[in-house]
Amino acid sequence: MTGNKVRKLEYLIADAEATGADTLITCGGVQSNHCRATALASARFGHRCILLLRGDRPGRLDGNLLLDNLAGADCRFIPEEEYFTSLQPRLDELAAEVRAAGGTPYIIAEGGSDPVGAWGYVEALREMRTQCAALGIKPARIAHATGSGGTHAGLLAGTMLENWGVEIVSAAICYSRDETARRVAAILQGMNARHGLSLPVNPANITALDGYIGEGYAKAGSEVFDLIAEAARCEGILCDPVYTGKAGLAIREETIAGRMPGTTIFLHTGGVFGLFPFRDKLSRFLDWS
Repeated sequence: MTGNKVRKLEYLIADAEATGADTLITCGGVQSNHCRATALASARFGHRCILLLRGDRPGRLDGNLLLDNLAGADCRFIPEEEYFTSLQPRLDELAAEVRAAGGTPYIIAEGGSDPVGAWGYVEALREMRTQCAALGIKPARIAHATGSGGTHAGLLAGTMLENWGVEIVSAAICYSRDETARRVAAILQGMNARHGLSLPVNPANITALDGYIGEGYAKAGSEVFDLIAEAARCEGILCDPVYTGKAGLAIREETIAGRMPGTTIFLHTGGVFGLFPFRDKLSRFLDWS
């Protein structure tokens, strides 16, 4: 239920410990799956955790935010506009605060999406290839939700390193197609520089679907909640309105339209806990009064 973030954190926490860090600092939305996973991983490894959360401080604890606090994370809040214009300086300020108190900080990028964290999905790609071979599955593509781009970058790097001709397709849930492709390409370039690789990087060859963001990040229309209820009742699969619900909708609609021929693997990237704050939106499916 932790989702794709734990794969990135496997590499990020190893890197943090190699630097002697005792405090992990990261950022995301108030209901960020990545922040919650970082908070719990920090507790597991005995590190302090500071979370810089985009948005106002809610009046009640729910979903991932409840778990952040349960894990002992120090939650700070930043206005949405400032998050998009001054994020790095704010993270640097938190790091300076930790150093001033005698600690050693380690900043983790939004979503764990950097050249270190993305390596978790190179390994995931290798696992999937092995599993597909064992099961006799020949997928045309792997489809998933993408926000900060690390999962897409890692999977794409994996296809090139493994020479596996499977397409990587993501449903953009936060940024436009062009911005998503730019972020994925930047992570790939960083992987080349950090790991001594020579992966070809061309944003034009990065396939991100642009039509499923809806009103924006963490804002879902009725069609997404219809998909969530359908997936739960027909398949026993829990999707969330922020990530997997939009990706599931994209896969269904693109397949019906004939734009996804062949076998598609839906990579479910987690987000179950983020479902609970949307309980009111799900009330029309529930016989409970």
